[in-house]
Amino acid sequence: MTEKQVLIPRWQKLLQQLYAKMDFMSGEELASSLQVNSRTIRSDVKTINAIFLVDGNKIEAVRGKGYRLELQDETAFLGWLAPFKEERFNLHVIPTLAEDRVAYIIRYLLLQNGFTKLDTLAEELYVSKSTINSDILDVKRKLAEHHLTLSKRASYGVKIEGSEVNIRFCFSKYLLSDSVSLLVSEEEQTFFGEIDLRKIQTIILASLEQYKVQMTDMAIKNLIIHVAIAVRRIKGAQYVHQGDLQDLEFNIQELRASQKIIREIETLESIKFPESELTYILLHVCSKHVLQSYNGYREIIIVNKMLEEIKRQYGYDFSAHQQFIANLALHLKPAVNRIKFNMNIHNPYLENIKTNYPLAFELGLVAREVLALELDQPISESEVGYLAIHFLYALSDASKERKKRVLLVCASGIGTAKLLESKIQKIFAEEIDIIGSYSLYEYKTGNWQADFVISTVPLGDALGEYVQVTPFLSEIDIRNIQKRLPSITSKNNFEQFFSANYFEILEEKYSKDQVLTLLAQKFEETSSDQKAFLESVKEREDIVATYLGNGLAVPHPIFAEVSETKIAVCIAREPVVWNEDGDVAQIIFMLAIKNKEQEHLSQVYEMISQVVETPKLAKEIKKATNFNEFIQILARLET
Repeated sequence: MTEKQVLIPRWQKLLQQLYAKMDFMSGEELASSLQVNSRTIRSDVKTINAIFLVDGNKIEAVRGKGYRLELQDETAFLGWLAPFKEERFNLHVIPTLAEDRVAYIIRYLLLQNGFTKLDTLAEELYVSKSTINSDILDVKRKLAEHHLTLSKRASYGVKIEGSEVNIRFCFSKYLLSDSVSLLVSEEEQTFFGEIDLRKIQTIILASLEQYKVQMTDMAIKNLIIHVAIAVRRIKGAQYVHQGDLQDLEFNIQELRASQKIIREIETLESIKFPESELTYILLHVCSKHVLQSYNGYREIIIVNKMLEEIKRQYGYDFSAHQQFIANLALHLKPAVNRIKFNMNIHNPYLENIKTNYPLAFELGLVAREVLALELDQPISESEVGYLAIHFLYALSDASKERKKRVLLVCASGIGTAKLLESKIQKIFAEEIDIIGSYSLYEYKTGNWQADFVISTVPLGDALGEYVQVTPFLSEIDIRNIQKRLPSITSKNNFEQFFSANYFEILEEKYSKDQVLTLLAQKFEETSSDQKAFLESVKEREDIVATYLGNGLAVPHPIFAEVSETKIAVCIAREPVVWNEDGDVAQIIFMLAIKNKEQEHLSQVYEMISQVVETPKLAKEIKKATNFNEFIQILARLET
């Protein structure tokens, strides 16, 4: 599609009509619907067909019958009909895509206080009753995610039922989830009719400022919509029950801001908020408040448990990063309320984090499991995404501090020790931090904490990892030190992660389960328990499928004992369906990271991110015919 070949609104409406009907429509019928004459319809059809020619789609014209769509490539057609997500987010335009139709039905039913007949929905959406019956199955599934049900009564139709709080959360989900603006849009204002969203926004901003309650722009937009929903429901005599919001945690700032918002909204809309509705507004204020300090220990205790589990599973130790710990604890304070009351939270960064920062997302998943256990509540992926942002910050800081803490042991005097120290600092200034220089006796009698030791004399196996060098640091000595520095030795040296024994090309069709089993078998010799390894991989997939994008999936165990860090690779000529969304993988990397080798882990994920972000690279890997070709492709990566 070129910039000049853009469907004007009238053409889109014409196509919507034909797509909904999927049968002949007369020129007069289309002209009446679009408020033009038949000659304009004929002209539009001719122009549209010229544009559609490239995709093999067309509008068939038959004298005496009218016009009908003939689709050879429905995906391309839908791309023309709704090329941008913003165009599909319209609360009043009748949707043509099945997924949008389900959201429309949910919104439509939420607006009704009584039952709605399926015939009415079919007429509203210009589809058959059988199509509506099919959509209703998806509607029920989506409502169940919000603890709501769809009751059905003969001769009356269907109705959404559940607690008022859950109905409102569902309402906001299908009102806000696809919104592309942080400002109040015209569509949203039109949806709420006489409820003035911009005046509500003014009241909220003034109240938050007066009581020093800080919120993000997204949170403020979310609060505006929730206040508007509350006003609409109260006007319809639909109230929140006090018992639905017990054990809410809040501070005095949040309470005073909520009270001020309610007083002014009552005056603006000429309604009365009962006590339970104050609690409802307070819930949204305290669950979105960006705190600057905390006064409790529970969050710190939870954070410490998260970090202990991350250290156990991945080897990363963030216990000394006090700013990160404080930030994560501050994040948890409002998050606990959101989780406790099953509030839906939209995370616009989620897909970007999963795709581009998979390691941070993995750490977020570990943190989620700890938090879910503490609160005895399920936690959404959106919340995981926000946790991952904090871990991304911690990882970024860690990457700045990758210097190895090294002890020097020199048995031949201070002059030799200083010479060795000077040479090491000059060559490894960015990689090594020398924390002390000692004699052999001092070293053996002390209790030192270092990543490894550089010594001019043999130390023996019992005293930990060390590199023996000459005081003059020869080329061989330098190479031996480099072997202790993964950030140097691993650059474009992918043989340390990959090998031909862990490489497979599948020409035939395989299921996801078959691929996982096949790759897990590669680790039989390096895993202490191969069966447990496979089960752990499947357990991780059950949490969140490991598809990242560009046809790449990265399955791995939650925790496994392996003797070396390896990546098993499968290139599937036939795409493998990897998740419920229907995403298909053709490049599968199964990771097995040896415990305490997080330097490798970080580097592996950086490499994986480059594959995901580079379609051309992923395409080349899919076409690789052997292991050597595969390695040559990866060797071009910048790591």
